[in-house]
Amino acid sequence: MMDKNYESHYEDGEVIADRVIVPPNLNEISDTLKFSNCANVTVRNCTIEGGKEDCIDAVRGENYTFTETILIPHKNGITLKGSIVNYNINNITFNAHGSDCDMEFGQYDNYWYIGRKATRGGIIDTIKAVDNKPIKIKLWDATMPTITNTNVKVIKVPKIIWWPYFVFRCIQVRGIKNIFKPVDSGSFIQTK
Repeated sequence: MMDKNYESHYEDGEVIADRVIVPPNLNEISDTLKFSNCANVTVRNCTIEGGKEDCIDAVRGENYTFTETILIPHKNGITLKGSIVNYNINNITFNAHGSDCDMEFGQYDNYWYIGRKATRGGIIDTIKAVDNKPIKIKLWDATMPTITNTNVKVIKVPKIIWWPYFVFRCIQVRGIKNIFKPVDSGSFIQTK
């Protein structure tokens, strides 16, 4: 089944600010805000309710900033994957915790290949939950972000678990001959 996102963004330099973003049919939406292969994106001073998956999901790209925003996740708040370089998440309030986690970095996606660099260069500062419980962060194929002024519980998924699974999915989706090849940034992959 293909993802259905409330808003999908593909342009560099996007600024989404001063909005309340609540999809009308949450049970039909995968991600509320989806960014694909973007650079220099900012989400500022918004309230975002998540769909079945994420409030904010970004795949590939660089220099993402999420700031001064309230998130209401159902499964995850923020997911960054696909070898994203440099992200800054600060002054975020979680009005609820996601059923899976609050933030997830480096998670598998269809663009993974052997040799791809990890999601990296993250800064997390002043993130809180209204219930004062720790923010749960899950790391897959990602380096540890710099975390300040934030009560967190970091769950690092061991490479011995995620790596074989990623290889299997890469072969399943793209074929064994392509497991070392990057995917063209403009292509969209559907699971076979």
